[in-house]
Amino acid sequence: MKNTMMKGTVLFVAVFGLSSAGRAFSVAPSTVKGIPPKPGVGVPKTKSMNAEETLDPKTLVGVYYFAGWWKEKPNKWMYNELDWREQYPERVPLLGAYNDQRTLNREILAASQHGVDFFEFLWYYMGHPAELDPHTSHVNDGLKYFLSSPYSDRMKFTVEYVNNEPRFWINSEKNWETACRLWCSYMKRPNYLRIGGRPVFKIHGLGWFIRECGNDPVKAAARIATLRRIAHKMELPNPLIGGGVMAVGVPSPADAAPYDFLTTYTDLPSMPAGNQLYPYADLIGYAKKAWKRYADRSPIDYVPYVPAGWDPRPWHYVNSPSFAMPTLKEWISALRSVKRALDRYPRLGVPLPDGGRQKMFLIYAWNEFGEGGIVAPTQGYDDIKLKGIERVFGHNELSQ
Repeated sequence: MKNTMMKGTVLFVAVFGLSSAGRAFSVAPSTVKGIPPKPGVGVPKTKSMNAEETLDPKTLVGVYYFAGWWKEKPNKWMYNELDWREQYPERVPLLGAYNDQRTLNREILAASQHGVDFFEFLWYYMGHPAELDPHTSHVNDGLKYFLSSPYSDRMKFTVEYVNNEPRFWINSEKNWETACRLWCSYMKRPNYLRIGGRPVFKIHGLGWFIRECGNDPVKAAARIATLRRIAHKMELPNPLIGGGVMAVGVPSPADAAPYDFLTTYTDLPSMPAGNQLYPYADLIGYAKKAWKRYADRSPIDYVPYVPAGWDPRPWHYVNSPSFAMPTLKEWISALRSVKRALDRYPRLGVPLPDGGRQKMFLIYAWNEFGEGGIVAPTQGYDDIKLKGIERVFGHNELSQ
């Protein structure tokens, strides 16, 4: 993904189709927990989940999933006809370099065995083919392969409609209704994330959605009502619909009214761009301020985000500051901080039917390898992010 800097904030814009050439890059074998030699062999027995099962009453851990990694060229591993993994070998993923079935199988096992409750798949509308770069349609392959995985019952999933560029906007009410029916078909699956019995869905950018609707908040609210109506017609409970916001600029009650909760993909402080790496403490510190800001001022509940990193130097065209990747100690500290915030602030989480709330947070991201939001095990960082999640939120959680 690519970002456009504004004062104190970042707008994220997906960019596809870099120039390509270069040789194949080999991935070293891995011993990360959760990788079977082949499907069904050596897979530990873990409990499957169904739609009625009560999830962890303490905290739900979700990780954003960006399926931007395909084999065909041009692809996002390339920059100026070179494979940037040769310059940044520490980012080479250990579970698979491409979003295919084998990779998804491994990722489900690794994530679910370390305390990740669900993947939130970024979903893009492909209705404007003339405006899209070659092979862009692969960006929805992650969800496709998750649904066809023999291990998909090991964790939950949910869908996020990414509307951060006009070429991914849904341009008619007819097409919006078609998309709503597709999303609702996902919601009917037994492993779709439900909270309080209600399926969870997110629109990536609340402000972008208003612009997508001709800068008409009434039309935006009507589209959200259409999604709820189609869900009811398909015999689904009323969805919990989230709106994406930045760390600053808490939306007005009127703009937030059509949604059930707010949350942030990621954001970062405004600092000079360059080759220097700012401390991870600056990045997570900015997120912590956002948690408190929304806990104090948000008109509706807010789901906090935790950035796993931000360093887009492999994508040389991204003009933004970069931050050092967290050490295991820093990562565990960040996770403990969000846990304390969820315990302290009653407006952080997702609303429940009884007037309470489900504690939940989202991590940026599983596989933003180019931007630096990385939870997936890699050659340089191994599986420290998963180990941190397991230590703080997994079954063997340490009391603090």
